[in-house]
Amino acid sequence: MSGRRCICGRASSFPLCDGAHAVEGWTCTRTRTVSHPQVFASGPAYHSVVERLAHAHRASALHQLRGPIRTEALVVVTDGTDHHHLRPALQRVDAETTRVLAVGADPLLLGGAFPGAAIVPVAEADQPTLLWRNLSGALHRAVPLPSGVVRVFLSHATADEHRLQPAIEALRALGLEVFSCGDSIPGGSRWWDEILSALRACDRFVLVLSPAARQSTWCAFEAGAAIALEKPLQVISLDGAPPPSFLAHIQMQDVPRVQVLHPWLTPAEALLEALLAPIPNSSRG
Repeated sequence: MSGRRCICGRASSFPLCDGAHAVEGWTCTRTRTVSHPQVFASGPAYHSVVERLAHAHRASALHQLRGPIRTEALVVVTDGTDHHHLRPALQRVDAETTRVLAVGADPLLLGGAFPGAAIVPVAEADQPTLLWRNLSGALHRAVPLPSGVVRVFLSHATADEHRLQPAIEALRALGLEVFSCGDSIPGGSRWWDEILSALRACDRFVLVLSPAARQSTWCAFEAGAAIALEKPLQVISLDGAPPPSFLAHIQMQDVPRVQVLHPWLTPAEALLEALLAPIPNSSRG
């Protein structure tokens, strides 16, 4: 309650509200939980979208509401890159059911961030009318609930660790188990055994390409092992250069191209969006 001005003059610590007027049956602290049949939520990038969805469905947009919220149905629109904005907002919502519309993101990778939620893939679209149609169609699509922790093996050059670390932390905040040699191998352990164990256990293998990674024998070996183990494989280029010939059949995520298509994204956000992209069927082992 600190910081909220008292409007009745009864507070003992005037002008800040201390709830003293609650004896009269009302409060100005906005801590009372309000019920809504349906609430739409998103990070700032999709606020206008959820406002339109809320209007079309006679519902409410979370960012326009104050205080604790109770709802029968919560619908979250996200591409995964805005989880740091969404997480504190969603903490004040008590929802009976939650449906997540994953825009351009792999539903498998968002399951840890939204336990118990139905996560629906939504194709990304630059045209507003097409995105609206995709979101509207996903509102009632039946989907299975995700289960289990997703393990991601991130293969990269040591020289790129400083650039990758913010994205790694963002993936972990989404509930993913990310193996990165820089911080996932305990001191004193046999590092090669740890790498082999993580490769066998991973649900997705991600190779991050850069000039240093293309010259790395270990990155090539790890990618070859992932192919041999028939792991779903994702290739991401930090500089836009093509992949080595033995990975030429894999549809590559190009971070510079992501920034050209989405100029509002920072370099770190563009990298995270590439990491969250669905893996094409041709790359799934």
